[in-house]
Amino acid sequence: MGVKLTGALLVVLLYLKFSICDGVSIKGCKENERKALLDLKEGLKDPGRRLSSWVGQDCCIWRGVQCDNQTGHVVQLDLGNKRPLHDMFQYGPRSEPLEGEISPALLWLKHLKYLDLSMNFFGGIQIPAFIGSLAQLRYLDLSCAGFSGLVPHELGNLSHLHHLDLSNPFYSSWNKLYIVGSYWLSNLSSLQYLNLNFVGLSKATDWLESLNTLPSVSEIYLSNCTLELPLSLAQVNLTKLKVLDLSSNNVHSVVPPWLFKLSSLENLDLSVNAFKELVPSAIGNLTSLRVLNLANNRVLEVGVPLSLENLCMLTSLDLSGNKYLHGDLNELGEVFSGCIKDSLEILNWVFSELTGQFPDWLGNLKSLKMLNLYGNYFYGPFLQLGLHSLKKLDVSRNTLNGSVPVNLAHLAGLAKLQHLGFSANEFRVDLGSQWVPPLGLKMLLMWNSKLGPGFPSWIQKLENLSALLLSNAGISDTLPDWFWNFSANLQLVDLSLNVIRGKLPATLEHLSNLRYVDLSGNSFEGSLPQFPANLEYLLLFSNTITGRIPETLCYLKKLAALDLSKNQLIGEIPDCWNHSLRPRLFTFDLSDNKLSGGIPTTICSSSLDYLHLSNNNLSGKLPLSLRNCRALRTLDLGQNKISGSIPTWLPKSLLNLEALRLRSNMFVGLIPPGLGNLTALRVIDFAYNHLSGLIPHSFGNLKAMRVAHTIFYNKKVAFVAYDKISLDYVDNMEILYMTSNKLGLGYMDNMRVNLKGKDVRYGKLLPLVISIDLSRGIPQEINMLRWLESLDLSMNNLSGPIPATMTMLSLLSHLNLSYNNLSGEIPYGGQLFSLLDPSIYAGNSALCGLPISKECKNDRVAPHQKTSYDGGIVSQDDNNWLLLSMEVGYCFGLFTFGGLLLLKSEWSFSFFQFIDNFHV
Repeated sequence: MGVKLTGALLVVLLYLKFSICDGVSIKGCKENERKALLDLKEGLKDPGRRLSSWVGQDCCIWRGVQCDNQTGHVVQLDLGNKRPLHDMFQYGPRSEPLEGEISPALLWLKHLKYLDLSMNFFGGIQIPAFIGSLAQLRYLDLSCAGFSGLVPHELGNLSHLHHLDLSNPFYSSWNKLYIVGSYWLSNLSSLQYLNLNFVGLSKATDWLESLNTLPSVSEIYLSNCTLELPLSLAQVNLTKLKVLDLSSNNVHSVVPPWLFKLSSLENLDLSVNAFKELVPSAIGNLTSLRVLNLANNRVLEVGVPLSLENLCMLTSLDLSGNKYLHGDLNELGEVFSGCIKDSLEILNWVFSELTGQFPDWLGNLKSLKMLNLYGNYFYGPFLQLGLHSLKKLDVSRNTLNGSVPVNLAHLAGLAKLQHLGFSANEFRVDLGSQWVPPLGLKMLLMWNSKLGPGFPSWIQKLENLSALLLSNAGISDTLPDWFWNFSANLQLVDLSLNVIRGKLPATLEHLSNLRYVDLSGNSFEGSLPQFPANLEYLLLFSNTITGRIPETLCYLKKLAALDLSKNQLIGEIPDCWNHSLRPRLFTFDLSDNKLSGGIPTTICSSSLDYLHLSNNNLSGKLPLSLRNCRALRTLDLGQNKISGSIPTWLPKSLLNLEALRLRSNMFVGLIPPGLGNLTALRVIDFAYNHLSGLIPHSFGNLKAMRVAHTIFYNKKVAFVAYDKISLDYVDNMEILYMTSNKLGLGYMDNMRVNLKGKDVRYGKLLPLVISIDLSRGIPQEINMLRWLESLDLSMNNLSGPIPATMTMLSLLSHLNLSYNNLSGEIPYGGQLFSLLDPSIYAGNSALCGLPISKECKNDRVAPHQKTSYDGGIVSQDDNNWLLLSMEVGYCFGLFTFGGLLLLKSEWSFSFFQFIDNFHV
């Protein structure tokens, strides 16, 4: 008995000894690992205080830290900042990204198996090579974390790694990872999941050979990698591969034959490429295939092979964005008569220029749950289907015609239908109040339709409806009293661009799920109601709403977009917009009302992108609090009575400004030179103020006016996000994506820009507009703004000459320098040669030269000098030689032509016959 007790005591003493040697008690984390985590925290910036729990002795209870229950070692560090698609750029409470540097102290976590730093922002730094020394890692996620540059080959040392994600959702200046030589990938012998989306592989030509050595890999994602796709592979070893994504790589070859030897493949994505012979007959070899995405490859050159019918496990097929050039779609009946007709659940064939009536074989797909055929040219009566499993049906944006009171009646039998879209067609929807729609509908899309003029009363039967889109539906009626009470599930309501009348109810607070309301472009009147606390988007512009703005709007803590412009609101703007600790409001538009008072001091936050207060009666000076609008891209305060000087802190604080409009106010003083340092600024309008002095020379440095701009659009993201190929088919994520998509992934900013003397409102194309309307002096460096298209400096006190360098503005299409005190000769040549309207120089009595009638005197300028295209000087002697050479050239050409007519009698006969016929 004593021996057993002594042995047990020895074991306990030895355990305590090693625990003490490791510097920690049994219950706490290791002291050296705790210090390592604190060193890591020290190098990070944490604006959202996500690491606020990292205090005290036991690091195992800190947020994101997990320790082994037996040893106490840190085995998991999860600092990922996961957010859904609709919230990608809208950080909620405690979810702002970590920034800063990653400390090498991380190496003290020698037992770390799981590391997630995704969805943070490390400012374009390189992935630390020392991460490759964390030898025990099984899981590594560095996706969308702001890493850039060469992916370190040291990651190849992680031989135990199962999961590696270095992906990004899009290209940006801080997300430009690339690989040079992929040999190190072959060292990841335990790898099962690899995601390199948007990681450049153009310098890793051996990527396929490297990946072909991985015996356990089951998922590979290589979207947007600019890779070269080899057509041959000696031996295919990827026997466990189930998912392969090669989308968006601009591949122009045929589909490589080795791909059809991946016998275990279940999910294949070849979308957004330019594959030739896109669907070869060998596709029938992939009998395990469940999801096949071939969208956006332009043309189905070889049609759809018969072998597709053998894919008996295929549940999802996407042929969107591919023209079908093989005639009647009914010819595909044999393809869809095989076992695929029993397995297929999702069929997407959108924006493919499909024509004719709906093919009969669609009715054979009895397992179909999602059918998307929108954006084609189908015509004839509305589709009649007996697909009782259907959950989503969208045939919007076709040319279906006729009237549909009868043809839609069968839809009531589709009891599982949740999403119905037949927007933007040519048929008239006249169903009557007695029609019974599918009562399980959650989404109803009927925008750009002929639904009106009466408001459809059958909608009140849809008690489960979450999203209703009736924009531009031809409704001219009073909104019925039942509308805001028929469904407690409403999340999205879009009744915009109709002629709907009536007053809004006193409160909508009972609709607790309401996220998005767009009633713009109607005839609603009365005052603003109380809105539910979860509202995110409120768009009521272009109505006749009256009264004051209630302070209760300030307490909508999730509000992201507020647009009440073009109404008849009065009074002061409430100064109470600071009630949310983590504000999400990124657009604030109260323009074109009758508001008075000053600009609220609480209006700014770190999230605000667009601020529009133009065309009101606002007064006072710019509040110092505007310095806090550090994310601001558009500041539009035009047509008010704002006074004072343009503060010098403005260009120092608002570094992201793209459009600055202060037109028609009472500003005085100088233009801050610092504005020339704003690299994104491309629209400037200071016209009709009382500014003095010259335009700063630094305006020649405005980079946004010196380069061309483009609008980024990712087709794959748009399609996949909208369709949500998921088990739910219709869920909150789809609704919220549709919200953000309608607003351009946030908000479609718009602003009046004065071009060619007229106020033009730009929306989607605003990022491409380049304009300057300063109404102050003209610097010589003006030629540096080479993409400038409009320049209005009229009605001011500009003095001095017009710089000759203005002739070098090759894209300038509108110029107005009228009613100033400019003097000297007008530069002639270059782009100014095309702007010959003398009125653009009117009111400058000291100007002379073309195109105005006043000639320049010898004592005012050098005799008979003109400005050349490159800004140099052309003398009168040069002009004389030019005229002489023109005369000689004319005479030589005339005599040459006459001589040829004398020598070639048949030419002479034809020429004079042509002249005779011309006169006849």
